[in-house]
Amino acid sequence: MILTETDFLEPVRAEMDTFEQRLHATVQADLGPVSEAMEHILDAGGKRLRPALVLLAAKLGDRTRLEDVFRAAMAIEFIHNATLIHDDLIDGAPMRRGLRTIHESLGPNPAIIIGDYYFAKGANLMSEVGEPVIDVVLSQTVMAICYGEMLQLTSQRRYEQSLEDYYSKIERKTAVLLAASTFCGAFLSGQPEREVQALREFGRLLGMAFQIADDVLDFVATEEEVGKPVGNDLKQGTVTLPLMLALKDPGMDGKLERILQKPQLSDADYAEVVLIVRGSQGIDASLEHASRFSERARAELQVFAPSPAREALEELTRFVVRRKN
Repeated sequence: MILTETDFLEPVRAEMDTFEQRLHATVQADLGPVSEAMEHILDAGGKRLRPALVLLAAKLGDRTRLEDVFRAAMAIEFIHNATLIHDDLIDGAPMRRGLRTIHESLGPNPAIIIGDYYFAKGANLMSEVGEPVIDVVLSQTVMAICYGEMLQLTSQRRYEQSLEDYYSKIERKTAVLLAASTFCGAFLSGQPEREVQALREFGRLLGMAFQIADDVLDFVATEEEVGKPVGNDLKQGTVTLPLMLALKDPGMDGKLERILQKPQLSDADYAEVVLIVRGSQGIDASLEHASRFSERARAELQVFAPSPAREALEELTRFVVRRKN
């Protein structure tokens, strides 16, 4: 099963197995080079967090539109993977989930085309659902993701960023797609407006916790655990919360600033920064931020009666903070 660290997928285990089969079958029906490239990504695994959120949110409502729920889950997964293809190209990342990235294997131009293709395929699948409000949410979500990427590009190596600036970036880059996932599941299962909005906000808050935890992993996990070099964000000039908070740690005594002020950092410099951040208050303080977002996400679920699906979503808020990859 896709996630083995916890059993929060149990309420939708059968649906996730069906989803995985449909996902591969849909990709295999595409044109040769495009299909092969996406199969390469799918075979590398991945958490399938976004489709799981669609299915879990739908589990809290009516199940008569399950086919549309599957379409939405697949569309969101394609859009997510399309963003990863483009992000890897922009970042010049050589590895993703332990495998060579698409632009490394095929070149930058094919990577752009393949990413564009699966953006369009996701939109096409959503159009088959036939709900204009979902089309609006999805298009706004993709626009927000692109804007978040621009914010990240234009703030590289700006080490004195505000917490609000950081939150703005991670909300657009990560949280909006998780919010769209829970919104789609809730809307397509016919839930009342109050529940739909609660689940949408749950997804947003979960996404904030998820990305902060991901930024922590970039400093503390091993390359084998995360499937990419440790400190990769740092080398790309991306300023994340652990580094921001480590810079404010009085116990660091200016060590980080002295390294980061250099005109150009060597591999040894980056390795030293990673070690300093690991030993700073920035790691635990960042995880506290993530935990607060996960607690707020759990609070949104109080509008629902107790059920296996609600318990699974509650467990997911804990999982995203404690995960190792």
